[in-house]
Amino acid sequence: MQLKLKESSEIPHEGYGAGSGQIIKKEYVCPCGNGTVYYEKDDIPGFRESDIYCDCEDCNSKYNFARGTASLK
Repeated sequence: MQLKLKESSEIPHEGYGAGSGQIIKKEYVCPCGNGTVYYEKDDIPGFRESDIYCDCEDCNSKYNFARGTASLK
């Protein structure tokens, strides 16, 4: 299922010697509507990591989260 986007930002970053990039942050409404799903991606050359988590325990136990989506476990 698609999650509803609450907030989005892209923060420029000068990088660590391999070039500049950005840090992408997005917040979505969790499936039950009582929590927030947080997505953060370091889109910087050499540091392309991402993290996603939900602050709602009920939805964490029921869903797997990806960027902007949730699927049943």
